[in-house]
This record gives sequence, C-alpha cells and structure tokens, in this order.
Amino acid sequence: MDRCFVVHLLRIFAAIVIAAPLMAQTDEREITATAVAHDTFQLTPNTASVTRNLIVDSTSTLTFSVVAASRTLTVSMLGPNGIRYTIGDTTTSTFSSAIVRIDSTTTRPGASYVAQVLNPMSGAWSVTVSESAALSAPLDVVATAFFNNATRLVLAGGGETYPVDASVRLVLVAFDNATRLTGLTITARLFRPQDPTFTPAAVTFRDDGTGGDELAGDRIYGTIVSPGAPGSYQIQADVTGVASTGAFRRTTAAQFEIVRHDSRIVGFTDRGLDDDFDGLYDRIAVRPAATISEAGRYAMAVVLRASNGTTIQRMAAASLGVGSSSIEVFFDAVDLSRDLGVDGPYAVYEVRLLRETAADLVPADIRYDIGFTAPYSLSSIQHARLRLSGEGAAQGIDLDNNKKYDLLEIEIGLIADFAGDYTGSASLTDRNGKEIGFASGRVTLDSGRNTILIDFDGEAIGINRVDGPYVLSNLIFYGEGQSLIVNRAFTTAVFRAADFEGYVPSSRRRSVRH
Repeated sequence: MDRCFVVHLLRIFAAIVIAAPLMAQTDEREITATAVAHDTFQLTPNTASVTRNLIVDSTSTLTFSVVAASRTLTVSMLGPNGIRYTIGDTTTSTFSSAIVRIDSTTTRPGASYVAQVLNPMSGAWSVTVSESAALSAPLDVVATAFFNNATRLVLAGGGETYPVDASVRLVLVAFDNATRLTGLTITARLFRPQDPTFTPAAVTFRDDGTGGDELAGDRIYGTIVSPGAPGSYQIQADVTGVASTGAFRRTTAAQFEIVRHDSRIVGFTDRGLDDDFDGLYDRIAVRPAATISEAGRYAMAVVLRASNGTTIQRMAAASLGVGSSSIEVFFDAVDLSRDLGVDGPYAVYEVRLLRETAADLVPADIRYDIGFTAPYSLSSIQHARLRLSGEGAAQGIDLDNNKKYDLLEIEIGLIADFAGDYTGSASLTDRNGKEIGFASGRVTLDSGRNTILIDFDGEAIGINRVDGPYVLSNLIFYGEGQSLIVNRAFTTAVFRAADFEGYVPSSRRRSVRH
C-alpha cells in the first residue's frame, strides 16, 4: 500500500476516534480514556478474505469501522446468537451501516465501512472482511470497535519529546467506571510508524513494583522504555480482562519523539530556607546539577513525590553556559503542606532539563528517581502555629436517660506550637446555615495535639426541627500571640432533630381555627 495513503487512513482513523462520543478527557492532564478495540491485518492475492475474532462486552451500542484502500470490500459481523450483520444491508431497528468514500491523491482511493448495532449480544463475535476485486498486492486493513460503556483504558506518559538515552515512563490503567481493574493480560509493542526497517519490540507492563511500576498491587501498570535513537515512536497495548460488563478487549496507544542529547543531569542537592528567620522553613529548594554542552536559556522542572504517592511539580529557568551548571527550583511550604501532606524525605521523582528555542522548549535530558531530599517534617516548614488537626467527632448526650439528647458534644482537634491559655468560641449551624447554638470559654492547650470538647444545647436543636448534619462554624481561638479563625471547622454525621429535647412534631404546632 502507498505510504502516503496509509498515513491518510491513519489520520482518518484518529479523527474517528477523537470524534467518537465514547472518548473522555480529564481536565488536568488531557489523558484519553478509551473504550476501543483496534485490529490491523492484510488481504493478499492468495488470501482475499480474512475472519478475525471480536470480543464484545455488555454495551448499549457497538460501532464497528473498517478503513482500507478499497471501495469493493464486503464486511460482515457474526454474533454469538448466529445473526449476521453485513455493512450495506437494509437498516433495521437495531442495525445501521454506511460506506463512506475516502478520496486520495494516490491511485488507490479507499473507503470507511461503518456499522452500528444496538444492544449487541455479549460474547465472541467474528468479523469477516473480503475483497471482491482482484488483488495484485497486499491490502492493509484497519478495523476498530467502539463500545458505549464505562470499561475503558488509559495509557499515560506519551505525547512528549525525550532526549536520546532518556527513559520514557508510561502507565496503563483499565477502569470499570471508577474502579481500577486487575488480572489484566497486556500485550504491548514499541514500533516506529512508517519505518519498516525498525523491528518492533515487546514492552512489558507490570504491577509488581519493578520495571517502571511504582507500587505493587495498586492496579496501575507501569513500564519504562528506552528506544535509544532519535525518531518518532509509538507504543500500542492490547488488553484483555473481565469487568462488570463481562470479558473485554481494549486497545490504546501513545506516541513520543526522541531527539538528540544536548546535556546531562548528574545529580542534585537540596536545602531549606527560613526567609523570615522564625525557625521554620518557608521554602525547600532543589538544585539539580547538569553538564551543559550548548550555552543558552534553560528550564529545569522537578517533580517531588511523597510517601503517600502524591506529587508536586515546580519549574525555574536561567541562562547557562557550557560546562557544569545548575538551576535551583523552589517549593513553597504552604504548597508542600497542602499538596503532599506528609513528612519527608521526598523522592526526586523526575527531573527535566529543557532548552529554550525560538519556537518551543526542547528536552535536553530527563532523569527519574535520582534520590531523596533531607527528611523535612511538616512541623519544620512554615505553618500556622495554632491550627486544626483534621480530627473531629460528635455524639448526643442524654443526661436524664429519657432517650432524648440534652447536649450535642463535638470533639475537635487542635495543634498548638505554644502551650498556654486560649480563649475560643464557635457557632452551631444547621444544614440551611441557620445558627442554632453558640459556645465560648477558655481552655489550656498543651504544645502539640489537643482535643477540646464543645457542648451545644440539645433543646435548641430539637426546637429547630431540622435534621443534621450540623456544622461547627465560625470557630475562633486565640492566645499566646496566636489566632485561628475557621468558617467551617467540622461537619457532624446525620442526626435526627426528633432525637433531641424540645422537638415537637409539626402537627402539634398547628393552630386550630373555628
């Protein structure tokens, strides 16, 4: 088949995939979750008809497409119930099809053969593609099935440019709605589109904590590939497994570019910076070192990874000369506390060095997992000296054993860096925002974690006649030169207003008119 026409067909296929309603994109990283199964094969002068297997799991709609440089194909699908659907047949209540001609500048224009089956039977289908015209050369066929269900596949990590000798990290996840699936059979290969001289290489995705996989058993399958030579590459993965929709097969792919190696990252150092000299770090700086082979403007991107698996990325830029250089990348304390939320040390998970050009940022080097920072603790970086711990609980208190709550007792956790006497107040609001209680007083806090009890009158809750949850609102604490103000400090579980003193059913509150 003419190479230009192959590219034309693949572009049409890509457009079909992007336009399909089965595709979804995340807001943050634009990762595509696909419910697609892909297949390619050839018809030859000696074998003008090919039958392929197709696994169909439970779906409201099965859309099947065949693209080839021929307008004389016969395409049919045979379901496990013995019903055969042939593209071009009469439309029914459950079947429709179309043959769309594809014009080409080559001498071999083709067509897209598309069929749609509503509520297809799940199980093993077969697809037969036959050429009625005489073939003088092999005919490439691209076949694609789209499933309208929530069993989808994600391959993340492609779509970028990497320098020679750098490792490319990719992860694959199969979803059943929001549940990650395990027990997958994954067949993946690395190849170079339009380069018949490149021998495709098998790629192994793992979920055992090795070979590019971060954490064993998390149902996120990882791999690292190192193509080793400049050029355009693609990884295609075929995945089979079992989901709530039944046995399934899905296909996904990722592309990336490998370019020449300009510079090399050789390590890093890190330090904490106390900008206001109060004994707490306001920033943590990570300074990767690199050997620069071409002077210019560079950007350094650093990703830190915490022990809980969360990551944070920051970037800095500078003009660098030839030889040994470095760029310091800063992470603010408030961002570390909010985004990572656990003590260090933090893994320097990824470092990218990028050279600025007139048009873009060109990767100069990339390194993964090059070490750990110092063991910075959250208590050593800048934070409020009086703060909530995130712990809380609520319970009803029945003082007279009449099975009605006299009090709603809320436990709230506070962390104080300085021990001493503190004054506090808080409101209790119902789910509509109405204040139904107020409490104030003085407490003595120890340095570190504290638990305080706040009691609210149960009769006021009952009289209000609005079920929970209730919100501990407008919490104010101050003392020892510190203060804490939180609009919504804690939300209780659901309580029934009828379980509190003072509750009167609505029928007893109605006035009687004569």
